[in-house]
Amino acid sequence: MKWAKENLSNTNRNRRRRSVIMVAFLVAMVVLVAGCESEEDCLNCVELPPPVVPTGVHSISGDNLVIVQWYDISYHPYDGSYNENVVAYLIYRREFQEGDQNNPDRGFDYLDEVAWDEFYDGSTGLHWYEDYGVQNGTQYEYAVASVNAADDASALSYEFVVDAPLPMSPYFNGRYLSVELFDDNGLEATKSGFNFEMAASDQSDLNEGRVDPAITTYDVKILFENGFPYVEANPARVLVQDFGVFTSNGELIFEGVSWAPADGYSQTGKLELVAGHIYVVEIQAPQLHYAKFGVTGTNTGSVDIIWAYQTIPGLPELKAPGDLETDPTKPQIVSF
Repeated sequence: MKWAKENLSNTNRNRRRRSVIMVAFLVAMVVLVAGCESEEDCLNCVELPPPVVPTGVHSISGDNLVIVQWYDISYHPYDGSYNENVVAYLIYRREFQEGDQNNPDRGFDYLDEVAWDEFYDGSTGLHWYEDYGVQNGTQYEYAVASVNAADDASALSYEFVVDAPLPMSPYFNGRYLSVELFDDNGLEATKSGFNFEMAASDQSDLNEGRVDPAITTYDVKILFENGFPYVEANPARVLVQDFGVFTSNGELIFEGVSWAPADGYSQTGKLELVAGHIYVVEIQAPQLHYAKFGVTGTNTGSVDIIWAYQTIPGLPELKAPGDLETDPTKPQIVSF
């Protein structure tokens, strides 16, 4: 009987030991799983795969502003909730000099971080970052990397993204502010010319670029014939071409023209002006510069235009920021 009791006691102790071990194992599993699902503490996470390199990286130029955009990285099944495989994106920037793109060892400076659910438009699948630390007349190169919950970063994005912010018509309260140019054949002919470089020198004055073509060097001037408005380029230094209509819901989409072409300019230097159209201008003054203007409205004896001028000689980039009227926190995404 004594042996039997001792044997039973040993059996009970062994059962208790197995129970303690099983409980400890279950607790460890719970901690492991909880650690993996935590956004703040991933010390207990299982090893995560290297994060995927962001794709579709591109930029939009503004006035002392560059907007960098890229596609969201999603993992199946994706429901818009937190995923430890991508928790943030890192933005990198460097000043660009022509020829740098041929240097595979060129270095970037860390700029900022965008969280996985920050600055994101689900309808387009695009994230964005607004860089206000740039200056007109300087070129910048950008790259983006993704980061997982283990704080591992991907390689930098492969796209070659160079941007040059440029002066343009002031943007206020959801729209560009236009300048009114009058008929060179009318009573206010002294307000019919426009000089893009002068306009860029002081954007606080909407009429800084409006000049008297009989006195001041002009790039383009406005004139009416049989009630229809025309633009006439300064034959000594300017070429102009009509790039066509760029509107959405009746509003001019100024970013519709992002790059000045090498050819296709009017041989006569004279074109009819149509509301909703954007016109590209090539200027030799004496260095080559590019500009554009869009016609936002035509009136009796005058037209309203908005403009952009690339201050870097020879650079044909003429991008502009998206229309932020619907939501000032998000750029409008327009594909071309």
